[in-house]
Amino acid sequence: MSARINHIATNSGNSRQVGGLYEVVFGMWFDETPRSPACGQVLTDGNITLNLQARAPGYRGGLDHFGIEVDDIDAVFDKLKSDYPKIGWVDRPPSSPFPGYMSHDPAGSIFAISEKGATSVTAPTERPITINFARFNDADPSARFVHHYAIRTKRIEECAEFYEDVFGFSHTSDDGDDPNHYLSDGRVTLMLVPWHINIYGGISVTGRGPDHIGFIVEDVAAVQTEIENFFNRFAPGQALLWLFNDTNKISEESPTMERILDESCPMSSYHLTDRDGVFIAIGDKTFTK
Repeated sequence: MSARINHIATNSGNSRQVGGLYEVVFGMWFDETPRSPACGQVLTDGNITLNLQARAPGYRGGLDHFGIEVDDIDAVFDKLKSDYPKIGWVDRPPSSPFPGYMSHDPAGSIFAISEKGATSVTAPTERPITINFARFNDADPSARFVHHYAIRTKRIEECAEFYEDVFGFSHTSDDGDDPNHYLSDGRVTLMLVPWHINIYGGISVTGRGPDHIGFIVEDVAAVQTEIENFFNRFAPGQALLWLFNDTNKISEESPTMERILDESCPMSSYHLTDRDGVFIAIGDKTFTK
């Protein structure tokens, strides 16, 4: 089975504004294809799209699901019917920017599935440098891109085997100190992280499922400086992002949350959230480097 991770979706209270963070810091650009306002905004790094869906009443904000593109969707459904009869699927809702289906892994984490070509955003030959990105630095945006999508799960081995078996992702894990499992399509990695309530001692407990987005950058120290300078341009409480350090100390839990992210993600060394509370991990190395 040939498959790739083609999008990450969030539910956003102000998708255009929040998308500005991903444009300014990571050099992603807005796809301006006309869509219903209910679809929110779509950005891309040239390989994967970030779908900032407009948050509807009653829906929680933040990280929602990821998407998988396959060559033959009927073959996937046949595989699920024969080998995973408890796994179901439904049509994507009208508010989704692209057609396809929604399904889930054995632990109930949601993913979208579509056939090749149905959800593609046309990317230029050379990655564009947007005006807003260029305003804050003179870096090359092609060195900054989505590296991984992380899920916390109680059934980590079973889910890892599921993604490897159904979608053909390359599966690696460590018998040593790293308890994570990594499922790669060759460019983007699905990172499965073990969930246990004891991780959250002394802070608010977050549920199993979507955890964070990981970005690779060329120099994490330089990008950290850019981010903090960008943050300081805003009046208190008005920035497009929240930082964990003392620059934006809005909660005593922030240092603990940063420690949890740091301990669970071996490629990252700096962390923040966007305005919708989506955790972002940033690093300048891969999992295997």
